[in-house]
Amino acid sequence: MVQFVLDALRAADGVGRIVIVGPPAMPSAVAAYAHAMVPDQGRLLENVEAGLGGLAADAYALVAAADLPLLTARGVTVFLAAARALRADIAYGIVGRADVMRACPGARKTFVRLRDGVFTGGSLVLLRRAAFDRVRPLLAGAIAARKRPWDLARLFGLRTLAELATGRLRIASLEARVAHITGVRVRAVVCPEPEIALDVDRPEDLALMAQRLEAREAASCAPGAAGARP
Repeated sequence: MVQFVLDALRAADGVGRIVIVGPPAMPSAVAAYAHAMVPDQGRLLENVEAGLGGLAADAYALVAAADLPLLTARGVTVFLAAARALRADIAYGIVGRADVMRACPGARKTFVRLRDGVFTGGSLVLLRRAAFDRVRPLLAGAIAARKRPWDLARLFGLRTLAELATGRLRIASLEARVAHITGVRVRAVVCPEPEIALDVDRPEDLALMAQRLEAREAASCAPGAAGARP
């Protein structure tokens, strides 16, 4: 699965040095596609920090999950272009429910209803190194409190949490709240490429992604299709 992500990153516009954070047992053929390997730290935020190691405070990095089997160079390029246009410290990709269902009917995702629409979180983030350092305590708190509403309310405020629970929260309001708490410009990137959110968390996800990959391969090989094999 990592290979699909690496192929997409290497072919995308605007991607430079690639660092993999993963287990030592990573196949050499896969590791060869990256410029550096960093040992897995066991936790999400620690892995991100390890991957950012050595970057200057004002340098930007694209953080991508390794379980995005449908990811393409186009998806990465579209996300990066939209994220850079926002000129934010951190740009986080989100995808509308309709786009996810159109691309992958039957996908099991967690969707959040906002005033702006119904979205799920993606697995691509463009961030500035110094900004990650500033929001890390908030992220750690949010991860720890994700199943405890009152703890989340202490982090983001009861009004924000109430609006989120009733579907009245606007993206801009949440962005402003995070900026108020951290001093960091965080923006959501509403990305039309659903592949950035189609990750693999369960065995049934893997089976569904395999079906979509087979369908994509069959379509590319069909007579008259762009890139069809002779």
